[in-house]
Amino acid sequence: MKIRAITLGQELLGSDPKLNTLQNNLKKLQDLQINFTNQGIEVEYIRFASQTFSKSTDLLNTSIFKRREEILPILEDLVKDKLLGIYAFMPGLCDQMEPMTNTQLELMEDIPNLIYKYPNMFTSIQAGSNREGLNFEAIKESTKIIQKLSKPDPFQNVKFAVTFNVPPNTPFFPSAYHIGSLPKISIALETADEVITVLKENPPTSTNLNNVKKAIQTRFTEIFDQISGIAKPFCKKNGFIFEGIDFSPAPYPTKEKSIGTALEQLGLCKFGEPGTVFSVGFLTEALQSIDRPKIGFSGFMQPLLEDYIIARRNNENKVDISKLLLYSTMCGLGLDCVPIPGDLDPAAIELLLMDLGMISLRLKKPLTARLMPIAEKKAGEMTEFDFEYFTNSKICDLQVPNSHDLIAFFKKNPSYLF
Repeated sequence: MKIRAITLGQELLGSDPKLNTLQNNLKKLQDLQINFTNQGIEVEYIRFASQTFSKSTDLLNTSIFKRREEILPILEDLVKDKLLGIYAFMPGLCDQMEPMTNTQLELMEDIPNLIYKYPNMFTSIQAGSNREGLNFEAIKESTKIIQKLSKPDPFQNVKFAVTFNVPPNTPFFPSAYHIGSLPKISIALETADEVITVLKENPPTSTNLNNVKKAIQTRFTEIFDQISGIAKPFCKKNGFIFEGIDFSPAPYPTKEKSIGTALEQLGLCKFGEPGTVFSVGFLTEALQSIDRPKIGFSGFMQPLLEDYIIARRNNENKVDISKLLLYSTMCGLGLDCVPIPGDLDPAAIELLLMDLGMISLRLKKPLTARLMPIAEKKAGEMTEFDFEYFTNSKICDLQVPNSHDLIAFFKKNPSYLF
C-alpha cells in the first residue's frame, strides 16, 4: 500500500499573480509527506487541482483563465522545483442545459495546445451530471479534444478525461477539480496489492463471501484510520480542510499489484468472462460500505493499460468495450486508459461518451472516459508506449454505426435533463 497522491485543491486568484499562496501551501505539504514517510507510508505525488471554468466564467483581464499563458509556466516551475508532481488546470464544468458559452468553447479549443505545450498539465471536462443535465455539445467538443490530442503523440490523451457526475475535490487525475474558497486536501491510494493480500488470507474457497467482505472492510478501515490520523491534525494546524480518502484500490502494472489479479482470486472467472460483473460488483460494494467517510470514486477501477491482468485478458480477447461499459455499471471509474483505433469517425466516440453519460446519470454514479486513439493503428494491433504506469495491450475495436446523423440530432437535442 502507498499513497498515490496527496491532492491539494485551491483557488488561484488574480490578486496573487506569482501564485505565492499556492507555493507556500505546497511547501507545507512537504512536511505532511515527511510525516507519512516517518510512519512507513510512501507518498508518490503531491498534486494540485485548480478551480473550474463554467457557463458563468468571464474572461476578464484578471481571470486566471485569461492569463493561462502566464499561470502555466509558473506551475511548470513548481514541478521543476519538486513541489509538485503534476497539476490539473482549467477543468471545465459543462454539464448544463444551456448552450455552451463562447468562453467555454474558446477554453476547450485551447486545451490540446496547452497540454502539448505544458507537459505536466492535466484537465477534464464534465459533460453531464444529475444536478445540471447531459450536454451533447460538450460531448462533441470533448471528442474534438480527444482526436486532436491523439496526433502526433497518442500518449497525450492520458492527461484528459471526459467526466460525468464526478464530485469536486476528487484526488484522482485527470478528473480532479476544486470548488471552495479554502484549500482542501484529498488522498488517493494505490492499494490493489492490499486487496490481493486480504483475498489470499481469506480465500473464498475456504470461507464465505460475508467474511471476505468483512476482511476487506477491516483492512481498509485500518488504512483510513492510519492515514487520517496523520492528515487530520496536520490540516487543522495548517489551515487546510481534510476532504478525505478515495478508497479506490488503484493498481500498478505488475501482476502483484493488479486489481485484475485480486478480482480473479475470488475464483469465479478470469476478467472478461461470465462472473466478472458479480466480482466487480462485490469488490465495489465491499469498499463502498466501509463505515468511514468516502470521497471520489471509492470503487473498483479498470484502467486497461494500467493494469497487468486486465491488459493481458484484453490480449486474450476476453475484454472489449461493450464489456467495459457493462462493468462500468458496477465499478467506480468507467472507461479508463482504453486504446482505440486512430482513424475513427468522431461519431463513434461521441456515441460511446453518450452511452457512458447515460449510465452515469441513470445510476447516479461518477464515471469517466479516458480514451486513447492510437494514430495509424487499427483494432487488434498493439500499443507501443514506454511509460512506467502502462503495460502495452491490443487496441480495442470501436464500431461505427452504419446509420447515424448526429449533426441533426445535436441540433434538435443540445442537452438532456433527467
